[in-house]
Amino acid sequence: MSPGKTSSEPGRTGRPSIVQTLRGIPGPIWLVLVGMLVNRLGNFLQIYLVLYLTAKGFSATEAGLALGAYGVGSVVGVLVGGTASDRIGYAWTIVGSMALAGLGTLSLPHLHTLPLIIAVASVIGLLAQMYRPASSALLVERTPEDHHVMVFAVYRMAFNLGTTVGPLLGALLISHSYDLIFYLEATAQLVFAAFALILARSGGAARPAGHDTDGPTRSYAAVLRDTRYVVFLLALFLNAVVYIQHTSALPLQIKADGHGVTFYSSLLSLNAVMVISLELLFTKYVQHLPGKVAVALGVGLVGVGMNLYVAGPSMAMYIVATVVWTSGEMIGTPTASAWPGKVAPGHLRGRYIAAAAFPMQIGYAIGPVLGVAAWQASSSSVWWLSGLLTVGAVAAVLFGMGERPADADPGTPADGTAPADEPAGPVAADTP
Repeated sequence: MSPGKTSSEPGRTGRPSIVQTLRGIPGPIWLVLVGMLVNRLGNFLQIYLVLYLTAKGFSATEAGLALGAYGVGSVVGVLVGGTASDRIGYAWTIVGSMALAGLGTLSLPHLHTLPLIIAVASVIGLLAQMYRPASSALLVERTPEDHHVMVFAVYRMAFNLGTTVGPLLGALLISHSYDLIFYLEATAQLVFAAFALILARSGGAARPAGHDTDGPTRSYAAVLRDTRYVVFLLALFLNAVVYIQHTSALPLQIKADGHGVTFYSSLLSLNAVMVISLELLFTKYVQHLPGKVAVALGVGLVGVGMNLYVAGPSMAMYIVATVVWTSGEMIGTPTASAWPGKVAPGHLRGRYIAAAAFPMQIGYAIGPVLGVAAWQASSSSVWWLSGLLTVGAVAAVLFGMGERPADADPGTPADGTAPADEPAGPVAADTP
């Protein structure tokens, strides 16, 4: 029986508990989880690149160009990673992504001209993100289907823990030398590459099902022909536009209401602590919900939480709003993270997963521009706009995650079964 299709264990019914999930994670997947955690702990480049370059004498504009190039590379890298995953295999994609990114990161401190720094930064951004579709696809293929939502919650916990602790470690390294952040990030990337190499050489991650298929069924065009999945991608885009307002319009609103930077930082810390400490517990219960219900509820609560900021200016109201949208993030994200791998044909799984990341990245890019413009027109309009976009996102979720006829949808899983409207998992504002 395929690990991605079986139930947990003989005689076990229902969705797994947290302990059952952790015990049931195969050794190869632990390599992915631990490797990804190490990689995120060493993820300094994007955070500190501007500070590093300005300390080296470049202007803020020049440093911003380098960071922008890294960001563009990151978006392209996810799409390239999806294609590579489907063609050469998931583990080998991680090996190539992390090994080459590590070498690129090691070279950056030794570059001194802006054009070369911009070019290398864009390449590093591309290489450093190629692993993401492959790692998610491995979770889908190497764990039982009824574990997927909980396993993605574990994956997100590792991702978020690394993302939270990493900047603190980076600040400590910078107090000694900026070069240390590059050397440690490269080391973390190479460690992840080594873990993936162990997995690849052990035969624990074969090439994707249907890898010998050629023609249009192997391209992103095949993904776009899956109408329901495209509508699901629209939901992710709208949700991302709303979610990113906590880093764009929210600080403006807090300042206008007379609160300081410390209070804004405390709200972000509240979000991080809740996600790291509570998401697994939430998922224990959420995984029993039909997939589209879980994601729609998560997306809806994110929008409601953002909409509540219009009710300020008291600190208590800000805290309540943050708790609400953070709860939506925890409820929706694991299921939404598991959904692309669940509905994808085996030979397109990498591309389906990569395609889910793309609209979110576009939403994160457009959201701040739209949000700040709306806030400047009227401080309340951005929060009402968030509510309106959320209505559209929820409707898109309910349609996009609806039942899919096995013989009529390009997104039907490779085994020919229709992914009925059954428990899957929540919508991610930042799916790993």
